Amino acid sequence: WDGHKATDPSIPEENWECIQQFCDQVNADIEGPSLAPRLLAHKIQSPQEMEALHALTVLETCVNNCGERFHHEIAKFRFLNELIKVLSPKYYGTWSSEKVKSRVTEVIFSWTVWFPQEVKIRDAYQMLKKQGIVKEDPKVPEDKILPPPSPRSQNSIFDTDEEKSKLLARLLKSNHSEDLQAANRLIKSMIKEEQEKSAKVSRRVNTISEVSENAKRMDELLENYKKQELSKSDHETLQTLFQRCEKLRPLLFRLASETVDDDEALAEILQANDKLTQALGQYRQIVASHENGCGEDSATSSADAPGKEHPAAFYNSSAPASKSLYVCFLFAYPVFAVLPSEERGIHALFLILLLSLAGSICPLTVYDRNGFKAMLHFSRDPAPGRPDVLVMVLSMLSTSAQPIKDIAFQAAVPKTMKIKLQPASGSQLPAFSPFLPPAVVSQVLLLANPQKDPIRLRYKLAFTQGVQPFSEAGEVTGFPEAELWGRS
Repeated sequence: WDGHKATDPSIPEENWECIQQFCDQVNADIEGPSLAPRLLAHKIQSPQEMEALHALTVLETCVNNCGERFHHEIAKFRFLNELIKVLSPKYYGTWSSEKVKSRVTEVIFSWTVWFPQEVKIRDAYQMLKKQGIVKEDPKVPEDKILPPPSPRSQNSIFDTDEEKSKLLARLLKSNHSEDLQAANRLIKSMIKEEQEKSAKVSRRVNTISEVSENAKRMDELLENYKKQELSKSDHETLQTLFQRCEKLRPLLFRLASETVDDDEALAEILQANDKLTQALGQYRQIVASHENGCGEDSATSSADAPGKEHPAAFYNSSAPASKSLYVCFLFAYPVFAVLPSEERGIHALFLILLLSLAGSICPLTVYDRNGFKAMLHFSRDPAPGRPDVLVMVLSMLSTSAQPIKDIAFQAAVPKTMKIKLQPASGSQLPAFSPFLPPAVVSQVLLLANPQKDPIRLRYKLAFTQGVQPFSEAGEVTGFPEAELWGRS
């Protein structure tokens, strides 16, 4: 990838031929929509004004010509943060020219108009206004930034999988009976996959809706309970709601395991889990402790199996500070050693849920090759008692047909920062099975950044996949802005 010709600072006017070639390359390369924004972000941050302005023109042209996948990439905080750095005095705002900063502001504002469904773009722009970096909405010439063309409708299930669509078209053109039979089987399998996908989405929507309604109703009844205005029938309703919410917990865990690769869906589940955790914690604090005369939580669901540690036991909102979220993580890890292997994935996902992850912040992909993926998730809260310490969770999962063992992750940061890695939840992942929730190895990272410098993290990841050993090294950048991460 080389965008130099399209952004050449020695040429005062835009080179539209090179810009169009760049857009064509983005559309032709399967990785184009994900690679191009990174390259353009680097060019936009250039100290050469002309190069930055040309890069912004290329960016706008790509938005208009490179389709939905490109739109999805620019709407991620990872890319938006790079634009924000050009405006922020903490980064490049002190030496970026006013012309460049004005163009960046216009670009972000125009996206809030043309992409109203992209909440992250709107949140980023509102943050800039709240901080006073953007004083007022810019006036964008209508002839300068056109609304992006509507993406092609995908009403047909045969449009959602390009590879299968091509195979189906080839089979249907054949005159051989066995090819037509294969086409018939393929059609049936695609219809079945679509039905299963729709069923999963429906289950997720219904469960999240039920969680929200039950949590809201519990909050209302608990308010009346505190005022001693709760009738006997309402008291029974409150107990029923508590028991139902307890049973909704494993449903949320199952949904999380099914949607681990869907950031937006996982964010919705995390938000629902926050509501559920808060409602259950309030119940235990207000009702259970009052009725039992102590702070111990004796209100447990009848669905809980005796003698078995459940995820709910890791969190108690009425617990004192010594049993805070940070300490919960430290005590939670030994539990993995005695858990059945098929449950570790669910418990590891629960650790991520426990982190109070900021659902609006997308995780950063650290490594993703050969069916082995590692991602960094970010807590919205700092470590208790240490507002200067940020909390991250590294989650590693596998879709490989081969087991992965001897997993070891190491990290290093610049000298102005300090990082501490807690013990990982495990060191191996079983071969992927479509019939079981994906197993996850999790590791908590604690980061101190007293000078608020831009975060860079170098890592080394070692593991054995099947019988083949791997040792990978790299650098992670694009961390969330401090204003979006680590807020207590």
